[in-house]
Amino acid sequence: MLILEKPFSNEEFFYADTLEDIKNSPNNATLIFHYCDSSIELYNFCKINNIPYGVIASNVKEMIFCTNLGAKYIFCDTIKNAKDFQKIADNYLLDAKIVLLVDNFDNIEEIAKHNIDAIKLKGKR
Repeated sequence: MLILEKPFSNEEFFYADTLEDIKNSPNNATLIFHYCDSSIELYNFCKINNIPYGVIASNVKEMIFCTNLGAKYIFCDTIKNAKDFQKIADNYLLDAKIVLLVDNFDNIEEIAKHNIDAIKLKGKR
């Protein structure tokens, strides 16, 4: 299981909602979007321009759309969604990593038992 927080990871994250946010993001940052149908063009822009990004998805449809648009990470904030997304990702051998957003690392052992790819603290960049 990956822990997408320092000191375990040096990856920098940047929340984005617009093309302007993308253009103003640090060069080495992985972008994080909240899923929105109207943002699909932004995801495609990232894919075409090889900009790593992840999307906070709330259902399987959103997850599938984003994995088809080259998302590096699919973030979710419930263990139920994480388990559902992980099962689909494993079954279809998807490249995107499934990341459970957590308030703290208190339940890391329980999360690991569900074979979730990664965890990240909520709201941290």
